[in-house]
Amino acid sequence: MLVEQKKIDEAVATIIGFGGTGILNCVQCGACSAVCPGVKAGFPLLCRNLIRSLLNGQLEEIIEDSSSWGCQACNRCTEVCPQGVRPQEVVFAFRRYQANELAFSTSAVTSQMNLYETGHAVFTDPKELRRQVGLPEVPPTSAFNKQAQEEIQALIDNGPMGELGLF
Repeated sequence: MLVEQKKIDEAVATIIGFGGTGILNCVQCGACSAVCPGVKAGFPLLCRNLIRSLLNGQLEEIIEDSSSWGCQACNRCTEVCPQGVRPQEVVFAFRRYQANELAFSTSAVTSQMNLYETGHAVFTDPKELRRQVGLPEVPPTSAFNKQAQEEIQALIDNGPMGELGLF
């Protein structure tokens, strides 16, 4: 279902405001999708497909799609884009748009909670592996630094994510 042009313009303006400033430069060449590991893994709404869906007004169809959370921020799309779109930034801006619409993917909630609690969206305890390879068991990251965790929590609590009331 297509939505009216005013709603499309508002969504695009919001995504631009969230950092997806190059969205209107996309010419749908597909270079980004050709190198995207997420696209190759089967996430349908990454890179050019996400941009096309947004610009065509398919907001209702894509708002709850979890594909945007499959982006691993490898930045390959940005490296190959001939138009300077910076597709990764558009994807991340769309995530913010989804969050503001409270259309969080259930797969994203766990990573957001991990980020809030440890400072890492994806976290596993590395102690045993580090010990096996001769490294100190406790790595120098926020996951093992209470002050760093509190700083990250303060940033989240006082930013747009904190306004959502998820934490």
